[in-house]
Amino acid sequence: MSRLLVEFCGEEHVVDERLGVGRAADLVIDDNPYLHREVLRFVRGAGTWWLHATGSRVVVTVDDGAGSSATVGPGASAALVAPTSTVRFSAGAARYELSATLEDHERDLDLFGPAELGGARTLEWGRVGLNHDQRLLLLALCEHRLLHPSDRLTPPPTNRATARRLGWSPSKYNRKLDHLCEKLARAGVPGVHGDVALLAADRRRVLIEHAVAVGLVAADDLADLD
Repeated sequence: MSRLLVEFCGEEHVVDERLGVGRAADLVIDDNPYLHREVLRFVRGAGTWWLHATGSRVVVTVDDGAGSSATVGPGASAALVAPTSTVRFSAGAARYELSATLEDHERDLDLFGPAELGGARTLEWGRVGLNHDQRLLLLALCEHRLLHPSDRLTPPPTNRATARRLGWSPSKYNRKLDHLCEKLARAGVPGVHGDVALLAADRRRVLIEHAVAVGLVAADDLADLD
């Protein structure tokens, strides 16, 4: 069973068994006096992940991103079955939003893309379908090269700088980068995954050169970064 990845305000938390969320819980989200010490809890059980609304007065909304939502009242629970769920609730005048992602589901989407989960995979060498996050990641890595096509000497941006450019936590960025490189390796691109002697900067350089050469991203796409 996959781990759960909970993200709040750009920080990602990996959950193996359970995670309480609130004013004085495992994940402290605010010191708002109207917020319960623990307003909700993510728990692994019976082969799935559950959200328990543990606050006595707070109603939690869970949105699966596909048009369906569930309302979880105090003391009630809901199973997390979508690849990524958006969790919202209020305390006083403040509103809060978290995302909860099932790691195995996300990895499948990162590697194959929604259209390829049925088994059809791209066979053209080095050209793969990109999901939204993968496209943004490549744009952030390739930004300088796309703006200055003749400059091949400038080192690729560091992982930390790229994560900051995207507004992602380092753990989220590294996981997304690993999935993208594995996806490209499956499509036949050498030098991006699986070589223990490969330096991180070299991997990013290979990734940038390949993405620009085969047109995975273009300068016209850079506006999407902002």
